[in-house]
Amino acid sequence: MEARKMRTWRWARLTVAAIGGAVAMGACGGGGSGTLSASSGQGAASGQAPQSNGGGTGASSQSNPSAVQPGAANPGAVNPGAAAPAAGNPAPVAPAAGPNTKNLPPAPVLPKPGVPAPNAPAPGGNFASDVGVTATQINIGIINIASANRSLGPPIALASQRIDNALVEMINRNGGVAGRKLNLLTCDDGGDVTRARACYEKLKTQVFAIVPSETFVTDVIHDALGKDKVPWLSWGWFKSEYTDPYMFPCHANGMREATNLAKWISRNKHPQTVGIMYLNVAEDIAAKDAASQVFQANGVKVVQSIGQEWDSPDESQHVLAMRVANPDLVVTFSWPAPVAKFLHDAGAQNWAPKMGFAGNHMTGDPGYGPIFSDYIKDKYLTITSWQVPGLGNPEGTLPGNALWQQLTAATGKDIVGFHFKYAMGHHITQSAIACIRALADAAAPLGANLTRPRFIDALESHSFDSGMGVTLKWPHGDHGQEPYSFNREFLYEWVGAPDGGYDLKRVLPDPVNS
Repeated sequence: MEARKMRTWRWARLTVAAIGGAVAMGACGGGGSGTLSASSGQGAASGQAPQSNGGGTGASSQSNPSAVQPGAANPGAVNPGAAAPAAGNPAPVAPAAGPNTKNLPPAPVLPKPGVPAPNAPAPGGNFASDVGVTATQINIGIINIASANRSLGPPIALASQRIDNALVEMINRNGGVAGRKLNLLTCDDGGDVTRARACYEKLKTQVFAIVPSETFVTDVIHDALGKDKVPWLSWGWFKSEYTDPYMFPCHANGMREATNLAKWISRNKHPQTVGIMYLNVAEDIAAKDAASQVFQANGVKVVQSIGQEWDSPDESQHVLAMRVANPDLVVTFSWPAPVAKFLHDAGAQNWAPKMGFAGNHMTGDPGYGPIFSDYIKDKYLTITSWQVPGLGNPEGTLPGNALWQQLTAATGKDIVGFHFKYAMGHHITQSAIACIRALADAAAPLGANLTRPRFIDALESHSFDSGMGVTLKWPHGDHGQEPYSFNREFLYEWVGAPDGGYDLKRVLPDPVNS
């Protein structure tokens, strides 16, 4: 048994060192260089984007290490030796074959939005009503970091891309959206904001709307969105996304999570002192500050604050600093890689705060347990925007999560060696499912006359049940005002599983921002 634990610890430690970037990016961040690519979940159809050099149905003719090649044995494979195109010069966005989901079972019955969808228009009733909309097709787009590098792109961005493709195909098999099929176009920015802007300039003339994906441009694209009025259902990480009238965040941001978590800790754990670890970036610094204000208002003293770097090679000195401060509980607003290193080093020093740890959603994706090691069991609470299938949910597995599991299984892909116990996706794949469904549900009642202004009005004036525990609401004028989609979040604790592995157990009451 001890030998098995030692092997597990060594594997986990090596995994943290080798793929820390991948884990960190699973939590909404990262960077790197790579090439731009394009893909589609629908294939050739009228009104689709032009092909590179007039070529066939695949990816651009330029060297492209992460393009989804039609018929390829591994559509997520990365060619590390491929040359990258010049920054700001992406390949033309063009459809490519999506993953094989022909054996996908029928869609489960899911909750409907607040308005009933009408029957599809009579044959011939649809027309080219707006950018990216033809009589038969609605183009939607994603900008992602698929080729950022071997660690970041394939396990994170391609996971989202595959599940998006699978959902688009499922919607199309079930009749599409009021007589039109969805067509997913993808542009890979390689983690570079300049190239992401070039992707946006390409997509804005080809797609009706953009849906959630992993890209850092969502914090700086607001000037262009205001001019172009392109609806963007975004991944919700940056606080600026909540004030842009053309962005519809599909996940709670770091500041709101920090506020909810700090309130829950103060009201339910009652520590006298806390320590805070945060990633040394603007969003997590803001999260740390927001939590500190809540703790101060509730009489909880912050005795230590430590900034982490996502690629920190060693956290032992940070463990020593926390030991000296000796907080009752340590809160983390950071990424899984440096947190995992901290936990390994804390275990090596045989130290833990007496009330354990609590962290943001970045430490709560199913499957991260082996990376954190046995040390984490019964010591770590994690807040998240979506319910997680598995133990401790009094509601059982919600229909949206059943769909999440179904779609991830249908893609036939694991996340580069991380076998997620409940589903192979991560939290942004949940966000993508929720918001692509919301897009379809908002667009369908608009019938033949589907336009961007009418679609934005439908999003802002109705509620959409995600089926994953959250009702999506984007009030007109400020998408972060109350009522707020993620006013209620969920809390889980890492516990041991009967098979010796790791489980996430629901902890009640739910964190509520009030």
